[in-house]
Amino acid sequence: MRVTFYGACREVTGSNILIETDGRKILLDCGFYQGYNLSEKRNYSLFPYKPDSVDFVIVGHAHLDHTGRLPKLVRDGFKGRIFATAPTKELTELVLEDSQKLIEEESRRDNHPPLYNNQDVRGVLELFEVIPYEETLEISPGVKLTLKNAGHILGSAVTILEASGKRLVYTSDLGNTPSMLLEPPKFIDFADYVICESTYGGKEHEEPSRRGEKLSQVINATIATSGVLLIPSFAVERTQELLHDIEDFCTINKCEKPTFFLDSPLATKVTNVFRKYPEFINQKVRLLHQDNNFFGLERLKITLTQEESQTIDEAPEPKVIIAGSGMMNGGRILYHAQKYLGDPKNTILFAGYQAAGTIGRRILDGEKEVRIYGKKVHIRAGIESIRSYSSHADLPQLVNWLSKMKNVHKVFLVHGEIEQQSSLAKSIKQKMAIEAVIPRQEESYEL
Repeated sequence: MRVTFYGACREVTGSNILIETDGRKILLDCGFYQGYNLSEKRNYSLFPYKPDSVDFVIVGHAHLDHTGRLPKLVRDGFKGRIFATAPTKELTELVLEDSQKLIEEESRRDNHPPLYNNQDVRGVLELFEVIPYEETLEISPGVKLTLKNAGHILGSAVTILEASGKRLVYTSDLGNTPSMLLEPPKFIDFADYVICESTYGGKEHEEPSRRGEKLSQVINATIATSGVLLIPSFAVERTQELLHDIEDFCTINKCEKPTFFLDSPLATKVTNVFRKYPEFINQKVRLLHQDNNFFGLERLKITLTQEESQTIDEAPEPKVIIAGSGMMNGGRILYHAQKYLGDPKNTILFAGYQAAGTIGRRILDGEKEVRIYGKKVHIRAGIESIRSYSSHADLPQLVNWLSKMKNVHKVFLVHGEIEQQSSLAKSIKQKMAIEAVIPRQEESYEL
């Protein structure tokens, strides 16, 4: 078995790992590099392998940095099967359709060809084969695949590949515990090799029980100043957790004010997928909401069209606007940001990871000026963040999850900036006496 790392090497985005075993080529994820632009140069570049030589793709979950280049893979010749859970297939469809629209907008604005089109997205969806958690499928003679709950987003999966006498486990992304909506990640009993994410490999999240308190404080401060609270939010999972917590806030405060806007057609569609697959929601929430209305949608003003989005300006303050994209590298949040970030009575609240180079990261890092739609925007609004909304496991959770596996010879760390990976590698060595490798782009290893 040979593994080659073609993405998310010493950075968080661009997931793409090639496994060669028993005469087959298997890709683990095929995601976007995310930074200054959706279609940055690396997403346009040729794949370092021949897409038509790949037999299978296994998609761990639907986030764009794990799925975003699937249409390009198909356009460039891939004709094999794509394995994922049922929610991952449906969410991937929504994410890719939304991405394709943004790519076309960006291509017109910046005068370059689009990375892919809607026909390419349709081609991806035709290749999906849905498999449930916990069932082992022999995808090729001598090659077995099992998916287990990763607890990261709806339908997210840890991949177990068994071939050539080896057992390889790949986290894709591992969930933060406890999750308000999902069951915790499944522990794996044994593995020979593990490919593990490391997004927060050097950090410990805030106590999850305090996030509702912090959210309430920020909302109440917005009310007190008659301001605007902007929440750039990832359409998949983060928005749904925020809606769940806002429902709690509204129940306590009777929601007389402020007005809450969900300004994300994608997040609205994703929320409907959550309601379609209640069996993937944790049991506690299902018992509390037997009508599958986990999110208090009747309290929200949902804006679907561009015209409806722009009428938010006319709504009186205070108001809370939840809009994508989560890292502010596209989407409707940019329209609101250029309107409201210059006023000190307003606040922007980050509730998720901000990749290097994105507008969200630059604001979070304290830059006082950013360019949006080609214009300078001065940052005078308050800046807040709640780290416990992260859907990624932190350092103690990652080490705890890894420690449950017996017989591990080596751990490969991906999906993390080098500082986070180095910290996690040190902890793995100290606490588990296992070598942790931080691969570089295009490095290969014989297992």
